[in-house]
Amino acid sequence: MTKFLSDKIKVLSFISIILVLYIHSGFHNYPNEIQGMVFNSNLQNFISGMIGRCAVPLFYAISGYLFFTDLYDGRNADYQKLWFKIKKRGKTLLIPYIIACLFPVVFNLTLEFIPGIEQFVNSKGISKNFHQPIHKILNFIYFDSGNGSPYAFHLWFLRDLIFIVILSPILLYASEKTSKYAVFGILFVLNYFTIPILPLLGMLWFMFGYCFLDKLSNLKSIFIPVIFTILCIAEILYPCELWKQIKIPIIMIGITSIWILYDKFCPKDFEIKKHNVLMTACGFTFFIYLFHEPTLNIIRKILIIPFHHSSFGFAFSYLASPWIFAAIWIIIGISFKRIMPHIYSEEFYKLKYCSTVVYMVPR
Repeated sequence: MTKFLSDKIKVLSFISIILVLYIHSGFHNYPNEIQGMVFNSNLQNFISGMIGRCAVPLFYAISGYLFFTDLYDGRNADYQKLWFKIKKRGKTLLIPYIIACLFPVVFNLTLEFIPGIEQFVNSKGISKNFHQPIHKILNFIYFDSGNGSPYAFHLWFLRDLIFIVILSPILLYASEKTSKYAVFGILFVLNYFTIPILPLLGMLWFMFGYCFLDKLSNLKSIFIPVIFTILCIAEILYPCELWKQIKIPIIMIGITSIWILYDKFCPKDFEIKKHNVLMTACGFTFFIYLFHEPTLNIIRKILIIPFHHSSFGFAFSYLASPWIFAAIWIIIGISFKRIMPHIYSEEFYKLKYCSTVVYMVPR
């Protein structure tokens, strides 16, 4: 991997986590929020719904690219190296997942017994879920809290990534016996069907990274981002069922657009180490991802208070809260790193370059 590509992955990972924060910073279209506020609704739809939908697929794609690198030379797959990578994921994926899933549980349980803060908390009455058998409590926390996601709903990505790593020998074997492009094509078709338990969409983007990510840099045309933007605007202005059917191809165009735009704005001699603020921020992408819920929700609701129920206030809170939240948690992360260097060490997360979501599956 070249230094330019390594820096590119770090920066795009940070941009992607900001987009994820925007997805979770939006206000809903019901009384006391943005009902009837067309500008706010369209603003959120464009940033969170249109551009933001590329963030998680991009994480999966980079993860798949990094994971499968050096495992297959075109003739033979290295299953010994694959098994070694899978064992390492026990520390790089499973341990952070177990710890991070407990954070919102403890956080909301604590807030539940503090009077006067109900307006800042979405999840109420969590304590009632702990009057159950232990296996149901564990299922509630770590697998399915009733909506298809763990209680820390934002960690569904990490949960599914763990399943994908477990299934990676099947993906590699199928790629070896047929081709990686055939496996990608099969997964593309399967995503138009419902198969319980299997994280098919995550597997698709994982294989997309393996098949195509290293080839996206060959695409230079600015018309690709233009086409993506036009499609997004058209989807907002003319909603219909067709957009759901072509969502995956549109996201592919979106990922390609992000990849191209990075190359347009960052010259080949760009080095992240020469930009201290950016390098520091990129070092805490994974940390921000793990703990952005439910604390982000509190920040966005506090920001709206001075502006009361106004369109400007909701827009300001929506646009500002991801950056304010990221700044706060980067400072917290720096403090943790100084106070508890062993716990926050690279060895703990086994991240080869920096603590980012994509390097949860390092080479």
